[in-house]
Amino acid sequence: THLDAVRGAAVMGILIMNAVSFFLGNTAYFDISNPDNQGAFDWLVAGLGEIFADQKFMALFSLLFGASIILFCERAEAKGRAGVRLSLWRNFILFIIGLIHGSFWVGDILLVYAMCAPVLLLCRKLPPTLLILVGVVTYLSPIVIYDIVMSYVDPSAIRALWETNFVKNPTEDMELAGLSILYELLARALGMMFVGMGLYANGTLTNAGPYSQRLRQSLLLIFVGTLLSGFGLLWTATNSFSTVAIVQGNFANTLGTIPMALGYLGLITWWNETKAHALVNRVRAVGKTALSNYLAQTAICLSLATLIPADWLTRSTVLLLIITIWWGQLVASEWWLKRYQYGPLEYLWRCATYWQVVALKQR
Repeated sequence: THLDAVRGAAVMGILIMNAVSFFLGNTAYFDISNPDNQGAFDWLVAGLGEIFADQKFMALFSLLFGASIILFCERAEAKGRAGVRLSLWRNFILFIIGLIHGSFWVGDILLVYAMCAPVLLLCRKLPPTLLILVGVVTYLSPIVIYDIVMSYVDPSAIRALWETNFVKNPTEDMELAGLSILYELLARALGMMFVGMGLYANGTLTNAGPYSQRLRQSLLLIFVGTLLSGFGLLWTATNSFSTVAIVQGNFANTLGTIPMALGYLGLITWWNETKAHALVNRVRAVGKTALSNYLAQTAICLSLATLIPADWLTRSTVLLLIITIWWGQLVASEWWLKRYQYGPLEYLWRCATYWQVVALKQR
C-alpha cells in the first residue's frame, strides 16, 4: 500500500505543473512571471509551485517507475514467467499509449518512461549503491549540459522554444537548445528511475525504518530541498526573470529536487501508516488507477481549456481547477475500485500484457 499511496500523491502532484501548461501555456510553465500575475496571491501560488512542485512530483513518479520495473520482474518470475520479456512487451504497449497521448499533448511523459525501460532492465541487477550513484549523477548532469549550452546559444532561442511547440525553420541555436531540453527530460526521468531501483533493491522502499525517525528525516530532507529550490527562485526573481536567470535558477531547483522528492517519499509512507484518515484510502485508490487518472487529467484539462475564456485564467483560478480535478479523481477512483479490481486503462493494459481477458469486477 505504500507504493499505491506514493503513486497516488505523485500523479496528483504532477497536475500542479501540467495544469499551468494546459491553461496558461508553455512559457508560464518555465517563467512564473508569465502571464502577468494579477495580485499577490497569484505570485504566491506561482512561487510555491516552483519550490514545492516543479520537478518534484515527476521525480517521485520516476522513482516509483524504476522500482516497479524490478517488482514486476520479480512477480512475473515467481509465477514462472519470463519477467524481462514480459516487461519489454508491457512497456512497448506503454510506448504506444504514449504516442497516442503525445499526439494530443506535447507534455506526455509515458513515451519517455517506455523508452527508459530497456535500459533499466539491463541494469536492474547492479548493486543498489551503484544504481543510486548513477541515478544521482544522471539526474544532475543537465546542469552541466545547460551550463555549456548557455555559453554558445542565444537565450532568445530558448525562450522561442518555450513559446511554441513547433518551429518550422529552427536556427542552429534553437536546435541545440531543443536537444538540451530533450536531454534534460530524459536524464531527469532516467536518473530518478535508477535511484528508485536502488532504493527498492536495498529495501528502503519496503522497510522505511522506525515511524518517528522517518518523519524527522523526511522533514529534514524537505527543508533542505526547500532551501535549494527557494534560492533558485530568489536568484531568478532578483535577475528580473530573464531567460538566463531562469535557466540558472533551475540549477538550484534541480539540486533541491532529489532531497525533496525523497522527503515526500518518506512523509507519504509515514502518513500512509496512520491508516486513520479516509483521505489515505482515496489517495491509494488514485495510485492504483494512476494511468487512467494521468490520461484523464489531460482529457479534462484540454476540454476545459477550450471552454473557459482565456481572460478568466490566472494562476489562482488554475489552482481552483486543480483542486476540483483532485477532488473528482479522489472520489471517482475510490468509487471505481469498490466495484472493479483495476482502473479502466489499467485493465486494458493488463489484458494486453498477458494476452488474456482477466476478471474485472470485484469478487
